[in-house]
Amino acid sequence: MERRQVRSFVGKVLAITTALCCGSAVVAQDTGWRFYGSFYIYGADTDTTIGSLESELSFSDAFDNLDLAFMGTVEARNGRWSLIADYMRTDLSFEGDTPGPVFSGAETSLKTQFFSGYAAYTAYQDQTLALDVGAGFRWFETSSTIALVGGPTPAPSSRTSEDWVDPLIAARIRYQINDRWSAVVLADYGGFRSDRETGQFLATVGYAITPKWNLRAGYRYITVDKGEGDSRFKLSQSGPVVGVTYSF
Repeated sequence: MERRQVRSFVGKVLAITTALCCGSAVVAQDTGWRFYGSFYIYGADTDTTIGSLESELSFSDAFDNLDLAFMGTVEARNGRWSLIADYMRTDLSFEGDTPGPVFSGAETSLKTQFFSGYAAYTAYQDQTLALDVGAGFRWFETSSTIALVGGPTPAPSSRTSEDWVDPLIAARIRYQINDRWSAVVLADYGGFRSDRETGQFLATVGYAITPKWNLRAGYRYITVDKGEGDSRFKLSQSGPVVGVTYSF
């Protein structure tokens, strides 16, 4: 029942943010809202822990073993208030290294979804600098399997499939370098329980190729950690991010 409620809630949020993304410029001008839609490529290295089993995957290997990927962000801004939604899904199947000489490797199938939603308020603003503070949540869903291979004994395996929501606090700095160049730094942290933790750091530099189109590039780190001992699941991703933003 709890999982159905979580999925229903996230589905409603996705529907709202999709409506925002598809709204017209005329509506934005009439209501005072401005909207920003972004699509990006995340060149992440991935570290996964399921129970006592660990696996590592570089971005180049992930690209070779990628089954599906979608990444995008929508933001609605009115005065000092902002609503932000970020969604990322990746489906991978790959072989990775394992620590120690007993087994030759690990076969991993990993499907993950992140959805982060924030409400933010601009606490400070001048002509070039703005500081946003806010709160929100991160929904994470995973379906993964790790099986050790190439050993002298029957290989152990570990499987998990679940989803959960963690509350977040967040801060963002926006800096307008000049008419064309800008920089954004965002950090969040959540979970707030002994067996639950999530966090993110994102830093990008943008270049306005037109008044509405902006190219961005930078670095992103994101992690989720849940459970302890044999029931522990941890996923961390880090690497460069490149994308394009359209404003209206």
